[in-house]
Amino acid sequence: MFRVYQSGRLATAVKFGLLAATTTGLWSAATYAAPVPAQQQSSVQSFDIAGGSLTEVLSRFASAAGAAISFDARQTDGFSSPGLKGSFGVSEGFARILGGSGLQAEPQGNGTYILRAAPVSGSALELGATNINGQELGATTENSGSYTTGAITIGKGEHSLRETPQSVTVMTRKMLDDQNLNTIDQVMEKTPGITVYDSTMGGKYFYSRGFRMSGQYQYDGVPLDMGNLYVQADSFSGDMAYYDRVEILRGAAGMMKGAGGTAGGVNFVRKRGQATPHTEITLSGGSYDNYRAQVDTGGPLNDSGTLRGRAVIAEQSRHYFIDDASRKDQVYYGALDVDLSPDTTLGVGLAYEDVDANPCWGGLPRYKDGSDLKLSRSTCLDPSWNTWRSKRTTVFSDLKHQINEDWALKVASVYTKNTQDIKYAFASGAVTPGVDTTGVLGSMYDYDQVDYGLDAYVDGKFDGFGLQHELVVGFNASRSNKDDFYSVAFLPQRQNVFNPDKHIPEPDDSFFIDNSSRGGPVDSVTKQKGAYSTLRLKLAEPLTFVIGSRVSWYSSDTDSVFISSGTSEHASTKETGQVTPFAGLLLDLNENLTAYTSYAEIFTPQGNLRAEDGSTLKPLVGQSYELGIKGAWFDGRLNSSFNLFRTIQKDQAQTDYNSSCPSSDGYCYVNAGKVRAQGFEAEISGEVIERLQLLAGYTYTQTKTLDDIDTSLNGAAFNSYVPRHVLRMWGDYTLSGSLERFSIGAGVNAQSDNFRVSPNSAKKISQSGYAVWNGRIGYRIDDTWSVALNGNNLFDKRYYATIGTETFGNYYGDPRNFMVSVKARF
Repeated sequence: MFRVYQSGRLATAVKFGLLAATTTGLWSAATYAAPVPAQQQSSVQSFDIAGGSLTEVLSRFASAAGAAISFDARQTDGFSSPGLKGSFGVSEGFARILGGSGLQAEPQGNGTYILRAAPVSGSALELGATNINGQELGATTENSGSYTTGAITIGKGEHSLRETPQSVTVMTRKMLDDQNLNTIDQVMEKTPGITVYDSTMGGKYFYSRGFRMSGQYQYDGVPLDMGNLYVQADSFSGDMAYYDRVEILRGAAGMMKGAGGTAGGVNFVRKRGQATPHTEITLSGGSYDNYRAQVDTGGPLNDSGTLRGRAVIAEQSRHYFIDDASRKDQVYYGALDVDLSPDTTLGVGLAYEDVDANPCWGGLPRYKDGSDLKLSRSTCLDPSWNTWRSKRTTVFSDLKHQINEDWALKVASVYTKNTQDIKYAFASGAVTPGVDTTGVLGSMYDYDQVDYGLDAYVDGKFDGFGLQHELVVGFNASRSNKDDFYSVAFLPQRQNVFNPDKHIPEPDDSFFIDNSSRGGPVDSVTKQKGAYSTLRLKLAEPLTFVIGSRVSWYSSDTDSVFISSGTSEHASTKETGQVTPFAGLLLDLNENLTAYTSYAEIFTPQGNLRAEDGSTLKPLVGQSYELGIKGAWFDGRLNSSFNLFRTIQKDQAQTDYNSSCPSSDGYCYVNAGKVRAQGFEAEISGEVIERLQLLAGYTYTQTKTLDDIDTSLNGAAFNSYVPRHVLRMWGDYTLSGSLERFSIGAGVNAQSDNFRVSPNSAKKISQSGYAVWNGRIGYRIDDTWSVALNGNNLFDKRYYATIGTETFGNYYGDPRNFMVSVKARF
């Protein structure tokens, strides 16, 4: 006996016995003890069936699905099948395997199947009963072959995009693979509605709806403070090798964690052991000596399939279009899932990431009047001794228990430790025409951060007033310990921007300490905890009311020593019982469309800042309003959305330059800032037509300062470097007929102009609108091997991906580049 999963329940089936056809033409049958109930014939499972003869593939699929099918072996003699990879119902799985054979699996009243010749009308083959169910997607995206998903988990439990009254984009495994998106910043650059901004220290900042995402990250649904006050901005060098998908929510995400910003949140969902064995090997090589190798293997580790494993190893070595910049990444991941009982599963995982780089940071300066130096895109104004070494270890664990048919419990935790040793210098200072030199700013960092996170909730359904409702009740907590020593100092040398010197001497660590303009040891501890609950109340068959709330407790203590002055500072903030509500209303207009509206709140503590009277500042608070319509077609294989949004953020801390307080900058602060962002979004994802997968999103964002301590700013744009118009689009089409082994992908990242006003000179530095086109050609060599060529910035557009000031921070976008990938699946 062996076990297979079906519709979340264990089903048992007798091992397969296939009788070969005899020369006398006797009827041969493949049968199972447990036929598939009619209501389960469309339930979705994940399959990875290798290609082979049609007889073998049918038998392996029937065995994995726990299905019973009867046929004469002579019907399949001479036919082959490429196998089946992805998530399918039983009927759809049979239909895909039998495609092109002229056969169909006809379901019987008792739950079994019989193999028959498919009816033919004229010259066209009709699938008949085999195609009664379209492919239904689940939450897991790998092997689905889709750019959309059947369910998301960022809001606890599993709900479809159409059932979620907020804007969520899912970057699926196929999307990540098709575009070679191997880091979190590459993923966010291709996500609709997201703007990416380069940090001078090598990381990336992410913006949504005009506001910066800060610390709003989940791992398998567990919130952490990573990205909040993180030395490498928001991107923290995360590799995508061991993730199944990334779920990105836009708008206030107070139900996720409590304290945070109004921009949104990101949930990383890792790969798990599957029910069938598989191994995938990927080798890639491309422009600027960019090489990557990855091995991904897993499957059942015992005969019953109750113990499943997963292992991923990836290594990448690359240079850049920028002179003398290089980086090497190593990623190791292992995971185990064990069924402690038919209703209880325990999962554990361990990931280790290592980055060893010689970066070019700081970007490029400009002339004093803000005009472009028009340097070559390959120009790096950093010395060759720049170093960045980052190590990160993450431990995952979760326990899922099905209490009964309607109620389930999930408890999950994450621990991660990151250490970073950084030493670098870059050109800093506006350039005077005819002088052509600028100063050199250097920094050193010795940084350690440890994060803990825990999340536990029960999710269930109950009946009331003749309708079914859903309730989620949970608790989560996180703790972040940061131990940082840094120092920033100007070097005595100057850099010629038109003839850079790579051999500026590397100073000793003592030089940075003795000549520090800012820096010192910083130790901080941030703690959060909260209880939350969400009720999905069915008011009528087409009308659902969603209401929830979270009560949060927050504390943060930071001790800083300023080595330049020898002074120290202790900053503390605490919020108790802060309530962040959420409400939404969904109205099903028909079987495909749902109209919705929602309201959400968020808060950001600012108690570490003081007003002139000595009191602490109130938290920054934000409210998000959303009104839209969502659609789902072809059993959820195609999703669409359109919404209007407005976000109000107020009580922002602002510096009172007419005051004096004992703080690091010597000034007091006031709760004075109030800003607004509004606009609309449109998105479509999934199978638009047969064999075409598409993700396309357009966002219009307008930001405005409503109230500022500097009244001259009232009415001006709040965030000018978030473009008004942003388009993200990528599609992949598999050809048919004699060209069915080929696939063609194409896409564009386009935006309108953006600008930044220099804080030093009030000059407006701008980048005009641009479009960057990318493409892909894939070829399936056989059932195991495939090859693909990706090209980025095909028309070699020259532009600044990030605009800075006259001093530094201007970053060119990547020139035209290519990558060839060879993949084997077993």
